[in-house]
Amino acid sequence: MKKRFAGILMCLMMLCMSLLAGCSLVERDYSKYYSQTIAIITHKETGKSIEVTKREVVEGYQSYGYMYEQSYGYTRKQALQLTLSMLENRKITLLESENKFNVSENGKNGLTEEEQTYLYDQVVDSLKSNLDVYYNDIIGETAEEETSDDITFNGYDKTATLEFQNGSYVIKKTNAVLDPLADYKFDSSNPKNFFDSDDYNAIYENFRAFVLGSNEDYQKAFLDYARTLRLSEYGQNLSTDTPSLFDREIQRLYKLAYENYMITKYSYSNKNSDEISSISTSDILNMYSSKVRADYTQYVLEGDSSYDEDVQNSLNEVYYFKDDKDSTKFFTVANVLFKFTDEQQAEYDRLTSLSSDDGGLTTEQINQKIDALYSQIIPVVRVLNENTGVYEEVDNSNYSVSYVYNKMSSALSSAKATNNVNYIGDTINDFIYQYNEDTGMFNATNNYVIGINSAGEVVSSFVESFNNAAIELYNNGNGQIGDISGLVRSEYGIHVLIYTGECKNLFDSLNVSDEQALEKLYDTRVNILVDKTYFDVIYDEIYVDNYTYFENINMNYLRQEYSIEEYQARLDDLMG
Repeated sequence: MKKRFAGILMCLMMLCMSLLAGCSLVERDYSKYYSQTIAIITHKETGKSIEVTKREVVEGYQSYGYMYEQSYGYTRKQALQLTLSMLENRKITLLESENKFNVSENGKNGLTEEEQTYLYDQVVDSLKSNLDVYYNDIIGETAEEETSDDITFNGYDKTATLEFQNGSYVIKKTNAVLDPLADYKFDSSNPKNFFDSDDYNAIYENFRAFVLGSNEDYQKAFLDYARTLRLSEYGQNLSTDTPSLFDREIQRLYKLAYENYMITKYSYSNKNSDEISSISTSDILNMYSSKVRADYTQYVLEGDSSYDEDVQNSLNEVYYFKDDKDSTKFFTVANVLFKFTDEQQAEYDRLTSLSSDDGGLTTEQINQKIDALYSQIIPVVRVLNENTGVYEEVDNSNYSVSYVYNKMSSALSSAKATNNVNYIGDTINDFIYQYNEDTGMFNATNNYVIGINSAGEVVSSFVESFNNAAIELYNNGNGQIGDISGLVRSEYGIHVLIYTGECKNLFDSLNVSDEQALEKLYDTRVNILVDKTYFDVIYDEIYVDNYTYFENINMNYLRQEYSIEEYQARLDDLMG
């Protein structure tokens, strides 16, 4: 959100500076100029109408329209026309949403207390986010540098289920992630309303109080924010005192938040409309088959030499694995790393750079000191906070690498005894978040991929000790999912590798029934550590394609329900 509002704010600042090349806006009445109507959209039956202003077109061009010109080779005129069409579609969707949910007066009527409070909070957050942009400029940081160290397991929320009904399989939508307020925590004891004068006035008062209570850099950022607002309204004969500036800014932020919310709500309601999915089981099977055939054609019939590289770097995009005797055999492993501290790492680097002639130490003494470093590694221990979903570090003073290793080994033995691959995967995943310091394993799409070519050589980019341990787990193709390595030393610390399976085709042949194929796709995880199956991957891909198509068809239909009057000369005026 910060980037979205900051980008729009920058656009407003630069309006008076004629960012559109060739424009000559000097001596114009900016208020009248930017408030000019470029399009009027009117519902043919109800007569309800809405306008697109020149200001909105300029903002839209600066936010996304310029990409048509810079990235896709459109002319300036074509880019502006496409921007206008996008804005018209947005306005039509807003009107449809207001009608569908019986909302009026920009949300004053028809929204629940939760929705009104959500929009109120959006404005408050946006003010602070915009202020942070200026603050980061002052202290020399950027939004991209802001990262969270919280360790969470994102998992996968299924969007559809496969159910057997009346003698055949049907696909049902779960609707699990289709609530635009799903992640919003509403305090029902303290509702807010943008249209309540006390609540509204409190937005600026609390914002100003925050600034005054912050450090000097935040106060400078506030002045820069206000200066930008003044520049954006240059020549419009508006009051320039700070409260008035922010009154208009708050109104603008609310309008944007309201429109975004109503459009999102409309979109989600369409996705949520039916229990039975329009995507059929045949669609799933046909899509999967087409992907397998495409890869077979590329890697076998056409002999594309990128096969080894593609499997290692993009395993989730490969649907056919070569199985002839001359092909590289690939498999995956999970990694739990007990890492050196910074001090231990520095000492390790120093010791490994020494020779027996340096510092009076023999090779044996150097090795003894390195052994001592490994023995000093203390594993990180985390526990899941059920309320926040964050794995939080706890006291690890009573833990050792060998103690954690024995716990892992015992848990895996129990899991393997169930012969349930998914349960084994869940057990491994617990280790990843409880003990691991290899950040590449957190919420990874796939585990680490290693291959052995026909000459018996390792195909891998990992360090030698890691590769050797992985090859032992593979055991010439006889490894079992859940097999665990010993303690593997590397320059990073101590690794524990866990075998997570060979990369192989789901079906030995295509001579299986549709029901059997569906069941296998539905039950086979793409990565055994996460409950996302091949069925889920295929369904989501088709759904995105289908829904995009549906939205385009629906918008074309809706445009027929409206009369759209465009003032082309006012659009052309932006050309210069």
